[in-house]
Amino acid sequence: MSYTGLFLPLGVLASVAAWNFARHKGLDPYRWSVVCLLFFPALLALAMAKRRQRVGDTPAFREQWKTLSSYDTDIRAAVEQLSTLGPAAVDQFRLSYADVQTKEAIPLILADLEARWAAGDRFDGLHAQAAQLDELRRQGRLSDRDYEDQKRRLAKRGRSKALWSGWWWKAPLLVAVLWMIWPRQGVAGLPTCEAGASRELVRRAIEDADDRGQVHRRLLALDQIRELNFDAERQDRTCAGSAVLNSGERRILWRLYVRDNRILTNVSGF
Repeated sequence: MSYTGLFLPLGVLASVAAWNFARHKGLDPYRWSVVCLLFFPALLALAMAKRRQRVGDTPAFREQWKTLSSYDTDIRAAVEQLSTLGPAAVDQFRLSYADVQTKEAIPLILADLEARWAAGDRFDGLHAQAAQLDELRRQGRLSDRDYEDQKRRLAKRGRSKALWSGWWWKAPLLVAVLWMIWPRQGVAGLPTCEAGASRELVRRAIEDADDRGQVHRRLLALDQIRELNFDAERQDRTCAGSAVLNSGERRILWRLYVRDNRILTNVSGF
């Protein structure tokens, strides 16, 4: 297969991988997936890019947080208070505290998180998007029909986020797409008599012929090539040419044909 034929499948593979890498690193998945689709080596730059993360998400602070949440009385009390709202609230408290890292801010952080929870925010990013939809509707930039449609999609995405957020479904889908678009040798893959693939098949047939080790043949050149017969329906082609071997020049015939999606050849006259 030529490099041009590999461009599309490699671009699709790089685009899917870039989408997941960019989301994991906090970068723009849309931009990176398009860039890698058009130029798949850009995936290497994405792999080396640093993850955009808050202080509370760094490994160093996570280790520090284990100690703080276990032994610091103020932080431990706040964690116990927020644990009734779920692990997402506790994670949000960790991120907010890491931004300031001062105990005087703990009451303010707790009040803000509890107020957000009471307003319907579950710290999954959907509440802010729902509020944006409400604002667009209030400004008249979104019709009632579009508003309801977007709200339904938002609710559906929230329910199915965990189900569709892994590689378990993307990997088989990607394999299926690559299988459908991958070029295959077959009816359209039968080379002409003058093609490089045809010359290579002839060379292998001559040099690998069973002569019980008595003669080591080498094909030095193949000239004066012409086509004698071609059956398009059966995909069968007969060619003739002058083969220059290390033992002398020979007039040879070879037949190219397709069996089980494989191109085979029979050579005679050498």
